[in-house]
Amino acid sequence: MSQQTLRERLEQMQVELARAAATEPTNPTLQSLHQQTLAALAEIDAPGETVIDDDFQRGLPDVLKDFEASHPSLTLAMMRVVDVLNGIGL
Repeated sequence: MSQQTLRERLEQMQVELARAAATEPTNPTLQSLHQQTLAALAEIDAPGETVIDDDFQRGLPDVLKDFEASHPSLTLAMMRVVDVLNGIGL
């Protein structure tokens, strides 16, 4: 999978984060994920090798459990990001 695929998945995750934040605007986990996703998108756009934050990568699988029941679309978008990150070896 490519950097473009990662960008698309992260953008999709941002859309789902915005939807989830609309129902839970003060949720600190959603706020943190939003900031981390923006940082990952900026990293993709930066010249040179893409290096996605390790905490973001390692934390996504744990956060998935938190949102599985309450935000299934967000969970699916996050799973797709995890799959792409694993697929391109970042």
